Amino acid sequence: MRQIPIKMTFFFQLHPIIATIFFGELIVLTMLFNHVAVALTGIVSLMIINVFYLGRHAAWQQLKFNGVLFFMIVFFNVLLNQKFSPFLWKVSTGFFTFKLSYPALLYGITMGIMLTEMLMTFALLNTILTANKLIYVFAPITPKLALLVTISFNLVRDLIKRFGQLLLLQKTRNLDTTTGSLPTRLKKILSLFQILLEDSLSSAMETANLMDARGFGAAKRTHYRSYRFNPTDWFFLMGTTAAFALLLFVRINAMGWTNSVADFNTILFTGDLYPMVLLGSFTLLPLIAEGVYHLWTN
Repeated sequence: MRQIPIKMTFFFQLHPIIATIFFGELIVLTMLFNHVAVALTGIVSLMIINVFYLGRHAAWQQLKFNGVLFFMIVFFNVLLNQKFSPFLWKVSTGFFTFKLSYPALLYGITMGIMLTEMLMTFALLNTILTANKLIYVFAPITPKLALLVTISFNLVRDLIKRFGQLLLLQKTRNLDTTTGSLPTRLKKILSLFQILLEDSLSSAMETANLMDARGFGAAKRTHYRSYRFNPTDWFFLMGTTAAFALLLFVRINAMGWTNSVADFNTILFTGDLYPMVLLGSFTLLPLIAEGVYHLWTN
């Protein structure tokens, strides 16, 4: 449970352009490093700030939703990559032979964590950058882009919300996705995703038609609220830009990244400490700034 209302936090009051830059950098960083230790650092840091800004219940519900996708990625990655040694387990049945490859398992875990990081970032973005802020940021570039970005982010939020509602409704029909064998559960979840995607896309198109009918995206619109830059915005921007530049330098020097699945033979690679410290610091910068801001104002 949050001690500070979300609208009173430093992160929510941050200038929309600065917040957009931070989220853009964070999204890029979630795709720059594919080592297990670095990915774990990123997801733990994101979980901490999501608990602070979204609350424990919302963060936990989101983690459960992301967990389904995580295990699906690990499962299919292990199933499709069986040629890399060493092997943790091997079983043969008739013409079918399954080998549990250790590199494939580590690679699947990393890919699953990276996807989870991306979804957690968008969940936080939907809370911090409201529709008005997104339109303020993107409308000067092109009004239609502002409309498209707003609808896209709302689609992700509605997707997560409706998935939770579908799970509850299915339980009333004695269709529990947490029981049964793994193939049975996957079949149930995939059928739910089909329903969910069709419903969310239909809802998004309806919203787009309504907004288009009211003039959104046709021309630049005025804003009821004027956002002004404060010194704290510039300090935050300098901190995030410096950390982002250091992380790019680390990535260019081949730290935290492996090109081949066959090379995934350990959780902690040589040189992983630098991207781990920098990525954790970058992700937690909003909380650090939060503490400094409230100490300064009080």
